[in-house]
Amino acid sequence: MNKIVSKVVFSDRVVSFEIEAPLIAKSRKAGHFVIVRVGKKGERVPYTIASSDLKKGTITLVIQRVGKSSQKICDLEVGDSLTDMVGPLGQATHLEKFGTVLCAGGGVGVAPMLPIIEAMKKA
Repeated sequence: MNKIVSKVVFSDRVVSFEIEAPLIAKSRKAGHFVIVRVGKKGERVPYTIASSDLKKGTITLVIQRVGKSSQKICDLEVGDSLTDMVGPLGQATHLEKFGTVLCAGGGVGVAPMLPIIEAMKKA
C-alpha cells in the first residue's frame, strides 16, 4: 500500500497527491506513468508521474475528477493509502538539447509536461 503524504486541492475538479513510492521515485523518468487502484474491486487507472522526490521517496500525481475512479481517488485524504500502484510503466520520453523550447498545454494536460520540461532543462 502506498500512503498519501500530501494533498493539494487546485480546484473542485483537480487534486495533486504526493504518495510514498520509493522504488518508483528512484527509477521513474520523464514520460513514465503508474497504474493506480482504490478498493479491491476498483478500476485500474493510469496517471502520469508529474514529479518525484528521491530524498522523500515520493511521487506526485495530478488527478482530475472525471468519473467514478478518479472521484474515489480525489476523495482520499492524507494518511489514506492506495490499494495498488504499479510502475513506473511506459517508455521514457526521448530528450535531447534543442535550445529554446516552447511548451503549451491546458488543464490537467500540463501535468504530463512537467517532468519533460524539467528533464529538458537538465539536458
